[in-house]
Amino acid sequence: MHVRGDDYSHRLLSFLQYKLNDPGASLKMLKEGKWKLKSHGRKWFVKRFPNQLRFLQQERLTSALLKEKFYHVLPFHPIHSREILLFEGSAIGITAWLETSRSISYDHPNDRRDAWMVLKKFHAVTKRINATWTMEIPRYRWLKKWKKRMAQFQYNLPYLQAFIQPYYLYTYLEWGKWALKELKTIELGVNGKCITHGDVAHHNFLRGQDGIVYMIDFDLMSHSTEMTDDLQFCNRILPYLNWSLGDLKRMAPFQAYENELVFYLGLMYPSDVFREWNRFIREDQYYKQRVWNYLTHLTLDQFPRRMQFNQELHGEVKRINTQL
Repeated sequence: MHVRGDDYSHRLLSFLQYKLNDPGASLKMLKEGKWKLKSHGRKWFVKRFPNQLRFLQQERLTSALLKEKFYHVLPFHPIHSREILLFEGSAIGITAWLETSRSISYDHPNDRRDAWMVLKKFHAVTKRINATWTMEIPRYRWLKKWKKRMAQFQYNLPYLQAFIQPYYLYTYLEWGKWALKELKTIELGVNGKCITHGDVAHHNFLRGQDGIVYMIDFDLMSHSTEMTDDLQFCNRILPYLNWSLGDLKRMAPFQAYENELVFYLGLMYPSDVFREWNRFIREDQYYKQRVWNYLTHLTLDQFPRRMQFNQELHGEVKRINTQL
């Protein structure tokens, strides 16, 4: 495995040395499909894309964002304005290398605030992008995706019961079923259409040494409403708020959802539990051992607070339905 990876990296380096006209360029593999490139006295980030379309979408999005003065993305190498780099069946993208000050972490209030502000600015800017190439960006069918994720979790339950008491597993499943049943009766259209990022995990926000927060990895971008990103962001930060709906609502950005029924129903769906246990089933034994403590903390230790959180959500749903 490592030998093949090294062989591929050597061939890719030769390809890039030729394309960039830099025989002295060097390449260091960071992880599968990602490298650090040094060329002409500068550092660059190299990424292998699964296909040409995926690369073009991200390159065009980045260019459009920069044109709109959204400077929270990393520009692509100038060579991409002249040609598409195709190597052994894959598109190769080169972007500016970012020297980071430290990793973004959602347990830091300032990081949560700054990442959120950049995300909302991204949504606002992408509402203005109407180029023809955006028609190729997929529509996000979030209810279909959530239904599929929950169905997979339910299918995995017999195996998961060997690790976790059935009571907890079936409680999460019931929360998901109830939320989806209610959401199906409501049309998701409360916010303007935009391009959404699709994976607002903390590692897709980087703080540069200049203090600016940058967004990376738009592999899952889609056309949707901004609430789909916002719900995912909430799901990511709520463990650090001890599943306090009150603390979440006190954060200024979320006050826009004060009376949005879809928002509260979306928060009720346990996306993180379904996602992480489904991945647990797919991965190898090394991965299972590595994430075990995290998964038990997510599923068991946080359960009492999540139970209280869901009761509070039911109260909000009842309040809004009474007003309708």
